[in-house]
Amino acid sequence: MRQYINQTMQNVGGVAADDGRLLWKAPNEGKVAVIPTPIERDGVVYIASGYVNGCHAFKITPGAGGKFTAEKVYANKDMKNHVGGVILFGDYVYGSNDPGFLTCMDFKTGKVAWKDRAPGKGAPVIADGKIFYRNENSPGKITLAEASPEGYKELGTFTPPDASGRPTWAPPVVANGKLYIRDQDVLMCYDVKAK
Repeated sequence: MRQYINQTMQNVGGVAADDGRLLWKAPNEGKVAVIPTPIERDGVVYIASGYVNGCHAFKITPGAGGKFTAEKVYANKDMKNHVGGVILFGDYVYGSNDPGFLTCMDFKTGKVAWKDRAPGKGAPVIADGKIFYRNENSPGKITLAEASPEGYKELGTFTPPDASGRPTWAPPVVANGKLYIRDQDVLMCYDVKAK
């Protein structure tokens, strides 16, 4: 059944896409920064949020009368994602874990494959097997790293010009071989096609 899944300060839940009726919900006691978009694969919903909440995974199973049940698979504090969201790539979730570790976590088990403080707290996007990661602190250093559970492997960094001096919370975007970076009212575009 098509459904919309989202988290709030108290719950994560799914509503029917056709009429908006509540299909299921599970407790999710967030504090602040309950922002990242939930991820669903094979009936498992993964959520993360900042500060004390961390991450949770729930197995969603259809039941009688169009209702569903949500059973907790795991919960831990290893992905306290404050900004930038999390990305599922292969069988692993990548994101920024407070207080500033780029973290790679097994989606099925919630176990950390690796974490590294080098890129700091920020926002990822993945394209062509590479993580384009933007640090939230001005000037918003960009790091390129391998998207692999084998370990953190940095491929390069650069610092965008014309920094606003304010936090850089807008996540990077990669489309058609171009990397787009926004800093307040400045938009920068870089050609990142393989040469």
